[in-house]
Amino acid sequence: MRQTLNRLARMVIGYGAVQWAGPFLALIFTPIITRILSPSDYGIADVALTVASAVGTLALFALPQALAAHFNDRGDEAWHRGVTGSALALACAIGVPIGIVLLLFAPQIAQAFLGNTDFSRFFQLVGATVVFAVCSGILTAAAQAGLHVRWGMLLSITSIAATVFGNIVFIIVLRLGALGMVLTPITAGIAISIVALITMRRAIGAPSRSLVGTLGRSGAALLPTVFSGWALMLIDRLFLVHYVSTADLGYYAIANKIAALAYIAMTPLYTAWTPLALSMQDHPDARQRYATMARYLIAAVLGVALALGLFAPEILIILTRPAYLPAAPYVGFLAYVHVFTGFGVVLYTSAMAGKQLKALSWTVTAGALINLVLNFLLIPVYGVWGATIATVIGYAVPQVLLYPLLQKRYPVPYPTRRLLAALLVETVLLVAGLMIPPLAFPVRAAIKVLLFAMLPAAFVLLGVLTRHEIRSASQLLLDRLSPRPNRA
Repeated sequence: MRQTLNRLARMVIGYGAVQWAGPFLALIFTPIITRILSPSDYGIADVALTVASAVGTLALFALPQALAAHFNDRGDEAWHRGVTGSALALACAIGVPIGIVLLLFAPQIAQAFLGNTDFSRFFQLVGATVVFAVCSGILTAAAQAGLHVRWGMLLSITSIAATVFGNIVFIIVLRLGALGMVLTPITAGIAISIVALITMRRAIGAPSRSLVGTLGRSGAALLPTVFSGWALMLIDRLFLVHYVSTADLGYYAIANKIAALAYIAMTPLYTAWTPLALSMQDHPDARQRYATMARYLIAAVLGVALALGLFAPEILIILTRPAYLPAAPYVGFLAYVHVFTGFGVVLYTSAMAGKQLKALSWTVTAGALINLVLNFLLIPVYGVWGATIATVIGYAVPQVLLYPLLQKRYPVPYPTRRLLAALLVETVLLVAGLMIPPLAFPVRAAIKVLLFAMLPAAFVLLGVLTRHEIRSASQLLLDRLSPRPNRA
């Protein structure tokens, strides 16, 4: 297992530099943006971007996933070029009409979702640039499917540079407020499309009728799952906008952003572990390694989630301004979204090893449908808290449904009771932290640190981790982070 952890550490460090760059820059800009934008402006921008992402998801028609599924059906270059060109042509054929509809009906959409036709230009801009979003999505997927690391790096750098440009020009310099937040991702999409078309022009072949048909059928089959994933993340905004103030929308948006730090922290680990786990699926003790790694992953994400929940007010003070402090109570509970994502990564490995792809699809769809029903029932009564509860339950449902199914078809000795006990302990510590009265800051901070320190102690008592594993992990981390001495 130590050899596996060493390989995992090397991969995490390799993935981390690229994957953390974008979120790190977004984090740097958050204190500036929230000092320029009011919570109300932040909420308006969040709703507009939610509608934009829904349009983009429909326009892409799950074609990036379809492209990935068929890209390596044949190994010759002509096939790869044909798949890329056919996917791009089909995506543009779908995206252009959707963009035209959005342009024509922007006033009605603005009135429906934001209650004011003055915001029509937000949706007109999205409609006018849908084709760029589609192009960037397809070509990025093609670069990844072809394992063109340099192209992928170039597109990532382009995205980061365009995002920095948009934040500085549209929000900081021109002070366009919510409009600036909408223009920034649009600018990134345009920049990625232009760079990708220039860089990858020789990798784009003429579209083929047969390939267009194949990709279209695969996209149609995959779209419900892809759209269900979108709904789990964002559809609550389209309910909230009708029942709460735009300021409350802003609190919910910034709380989600702070809670998402848990996912940002864990993503390199998830990204490294999944291919590593699948590469060892035929090893005699693979399932035992999966179970051991499950303990480590869940312990890590629970620790990050508790830290975010306990110290949410302090994080908001650093990254925003006092006007955003009402968002603090939501952060710790929204972090459970990423806790259940961690459970999902664990189960995803089993599902892929056991070839249970249909189970993955229908359980995600079931979670999205339950989330939709809960949004409808809870948000009119409980507002932002209703959205928080609905979102967390929606993310939990796929894991609850998937676990017993996988254990029948691909049994792995996960320490389920110990992991659920650890989840319960983390919840109790979080609630205790939220109930701390308004004491002096040093006293409150000391209590929170004490509560946080109880979690690793609970891990040891519950058997989620052992003292030896904690010491070994700490030493491994120190070895990886410490500079190596130069050899003479």
